[in-house]
Amino acid sequence: MAVVTKPCSDLHCIRNRGCSRSTQHGWTVKSTCDCIKTQLSTIAISLTLFNTVRLPREAFKHGAVPYLVVYSFWLLVVSLPTTLLQLAMGQLSQQDPVGVWRAVPILRGIGHLRILTSFICCMLNVMYVALSLAFLIWIGKDTFPLKDCTKLHITPHGYENKMSAAECFNTTFLAPFTDNPQYLGVMTVIIFILWFFVPIFLYRLHKSLRISLAVMAPIVVIMTVILCTFLSNSESLRAMFESCEKWMPISQPYIWHSALIQALLSTQIVGGYLISGGGTVYNHSDVRWVSTSVILTNLISGWLWVLVWESIGGDDKKDTSFIAILVLIYQSNVSGRRTKEWPMIAYGIVTVSGIITMLTLLFPVYDKIHRMAGGNWRLFATASSAVGTAVTVAILAKGLEVATILDDLVIPILAVFTSAVEVVGFVFIYGWFYLAVDIEFLTGIKLPCIWIGTWWLTPILLLGTTGWWLRGVLRNWSYTQTLWPLLGVFIAILFIMIVMAAIAVAKEEQYNFVTKVASAFSPSRLWGPEEPMARYVWMSQRYSCEVTSSDNDNSSEPVNYSQIIFSKDNEKIHNDNWLKSNSIYQRNYNLYNKNVYLNTKDVEYNNPPIYTTYSVPRGKKKKREEEKFRSPNVCIAKNEIGGPIGCNCNRHFTLNVPDLKKNEVTTSL
Repeated sequence: MAVVTKPCSDLHCIRNRGCSRSTQHGWTVKSTCDCIKTQLSTIAISLTLFNTVRLPREAFKHGAVPYLVVYSFWLLVVSLPTTLLQLAMGQLSQQDPVGVWRAVPILRGIGHLRILTSFICCMLNVMYVALSLAFLIWIGKDTFPLKDCTKLHITPHGYENKMSAAECFNTTFLAPFTDNPQYLGVMTVIIFILWFFVPIFLYRLHKSLRISLAVMAPIVVIMTVILCTFLSNSESLRAMFESCEKWMPISQPYIWHSALIQALLSTQIVGGYLISGGGTVYNHSDVRWVSTSVILTNLISGWLWVLVWESIGGDDKKDTSFIAILVLIYQSNVSGRRTKEWPMIAYGIVTVSGIITMLTLLFPVYDKIHRMAGGNWRLFATASSAVGTAVTVAILAKGLEVATILDDLVIPILAVFTSAVEVVGFVFIYGWFYLAVDIEFLTGIKLPCIWIGTWWLTPILLLGTTGWWLRGVLRNWSYTQTLWPLLGVFIAILFIMIVMAAIAVAKEEQYNFVTKVASAFSPSRLWGPEEPMARYVWMSQRYSCEVTSSDNDNSSEPVNYSQIIFSKDNEKIHNDNWLKSNSIYQRNYNLYNKNVYLNTKDVEYNNPPIYTTYSVPRGKKKKREEEKFRSPNVCIAKNEIGGPIGCNCNRHFTLNVPDLKKNEVTTSL
């Protein structure tokens, strides 16, 4: 996370750990390796199943070129500002998708909905990877095409196989349990292995994640290049671009809504990976460049993957079901009479891409479990894998019907609602002014006004497009269809939001219910950077910007953060020692160092220090000097030095003051 070491007027930022980019020290081997792993992690985001499988399937359904044009539009207009918002808030607070809502506690339910969405998407992707891995194993140990997928009929040209690839899947690994129970047993074993062994790559959370993504991303790229070099067909691509009839669906709401959901899924906005990654994977990176890199890699990857599968599939009619790409791989290799090495490579691409998808979806879930359970988080992660295995097998036993409903109705509603409310919560409730100051604190450069304009526009586009789509769905609704998934997801969203809001209001320690609700809309004391020095600079900069933005008041003297912490008598006595310690901080960028203690040998403690919230009221009414910074949320340590520890304030802020004769002061946030 960025830490400002110079005065607040000079917003030159450096990173406190890891990738050392200081001009004094230059690039080191460790910093170079860290930056390479960070870039590979960004590339890996564009190699998930959302891009390699889901995007081409939706493009086949709505028309390849028109869909890609609309998809590119949503990436630039909606995904780019939302990506910047999530990365900045995650890097500033270094929290998970739930903990980041300390900024607006009453909307904490959005974080839980993101965790739920990530888990649902992970179950669907595990099912997809299991099907790909099952066919990869079966093709490797058997002849191609598979014996169970062969129905030979005599034709004028000889014997031909009349069983299509879709029928092959439906009669084998997607067959009902009563017809072929052995296939469901094999799929259960594969799903169990995926749920319990793939998460081992997250054994050390973000450290293991970066290494895993850095290894698997090049593997997917190399296998794709090999496949396209020998199997691509440029004639089918020329026909795809020359066709004009496929531009007709662009006037319908379905293509716009589908491309919008695809843009949110491809950039990992839906699952909360960017929030958790902002404080871990990208904690030493500039959020502006990371956001731009995420969008550009997904834009390029989206176009390339559609072209790859179009060229491999040829001119045959494309399947648009949930397993469209798996069907395309099998059908194209059967019709082309290719050897079994090529479908194995193609299914291997889908399998490795699916593992990358699982890691990116499970990372925010495990990050939240780790913050809740501490050292026992792996035990709870194993329990979540058991739940995921059971639910995934249950979905598979129902065939593709439940998976299609979840992918087409449930996930889109969750994606749009969480993204829209997240932008509204941070931009309009937390405040666009404070949001711009926070990003300026991270980057050291003033945020352009165009970003604020895109944030204001994003909720309108999200909710407007979804309303247009729901209107078309309800108009075309027939009695043979069921809309209970829509009703169920709306009820679930309402329930989670109300319960989490009630818990947030109940935790507020105010006088009555109205003040509790009002306080739940304000940032918690725990909101902000975790490192003490970074928090000091952040609070100082926010206060300085508040004073600058407010009307000039010549009658009141500006008070900086150091005057809030120390009384004026103590500040005068401690001046020499403070300058010495300040020089230490200027030389050492690792600010969170437990071996550095404050020199409190000659400090007098006649007056108790006063600790306030991060914001100072803007009112211009004069107050007495001793009450200038007092408010209902002020926490004052009244105990004598060496006395009992105790200072409990609103939102469970605790100040631990042990015996200062040992020259140590610890603050627990």
